[in-house]
Amino acid sequence: MSSDLLLEVKNLSCHFDVSKPWLNRLIEREPQRFLTAVDNVSFNINRGETFALVGESGSGKSTIAKLIVDLIHPSSGQILFDGLSLRETQGETFKTLRRRIQMIFQDPFASLNPRWRVGDIIAEPIDAFGLAKGQGEVSKRVETLLDKVGLSGRDQHKYPHEFSGGQRQRIAIARALSAQPDFLVCDEPTSALDVSVQAQILNLMQDLQDEFGLTYLFISHDLSVVKHMANRIGVLYLGSMVENSESDQLFKQPAHPYTRMLLDAIPDHEMSGRRRKQVTGEIPSPIDPPSGCTFHPRCEFANTKCTQERPKIHEINGSFVSCWASAENRISISS
Repeated sequence: MSSDLLLEVKNLSCHFDVSKPWLNRLIEREPQRFLTAVDNVSFNINRGETFALVGESGSGKSTIAKLIVDLIHPSSGQILFDGLSLRETQGETFKTLRRRIQMIFQDPFASLNPRWRVGDIIAEPIDAFGLAKGQGEVSKRVETLLDKVGLSGRDQHKYPHEFSGGQRQRIAIARALSAQPDFLVCDEPTSALDVSVQAQILNLMQDLQDEFGLTYLFISHDLSVVKHMANRIGVLYLGSMVENSESDQLFKQPAHPYTRMLLDAIPDHEMSGRRRKQVTGEIPSPIDPPSGCTFHPRCEFANTKCTQERPKIHEINGSFVSCWASAENRISISS
């Protein structure tokens, strides 16, 4: 394993049983039904970089985030952090891995305990992992973290409802940093905020990444935000990774038709005059996905092969793409 490799996700899948109760199925003679949230996804994240996952709602982004931090368990596949699996470690090794992986949730108000003061919220990981000796050192660390995220040390005595949405997200970031992590999973951390506040939080996250040498898994549906943050981007569709590319390469030469569709949805503030195609169709049901390539009902380049065979991953101009049309040069890969 490369010394630069921090997180390795191998053939990750997650299925949820959404069947009716056993007796109802027996009476109505219905089979079990499973929802495929994540379908055979693989990717790597190197130390110090930001890897982004993008896609429409229901594409499996948040499920992958929860799988990585071990909030839910995969149906199959493997997640290795620094060569170790959270599920297969115990004792002090597990505790250390748990400390090194932290998460920033989408809704800062829902992820903060409204009955606790901010100081107690930020101090909880410090106490849980034994990172300070005595209450005085804990309080000093809390003040330092609040200063780092642009708040005042005096704010530790307040409750979450006394802050704005952007300030609450700063508190959530401080809580994540209090565990002294190496890796942060950021599940749409700015989607619930105003645009001006979004920019402040994104700039703060970049500053903290530089200062502490953090590695990010950044999840978003907003490609304009991802362009600002990510070194590499993975595009998800119906639980599958359809394109994995360097950020600059993906924006200049998108290889998958779905990636092109997402890029066409970004407002053209530069007024370049580039021709755009309107987003068509809706993401299919993950309970009963289409055969072959799951994107074929919405793809203008699809043929019979696309409807029958699941595409393999091909390397095109340095990007890893799961698409028969791109592999067979049925679409031009141009800027």
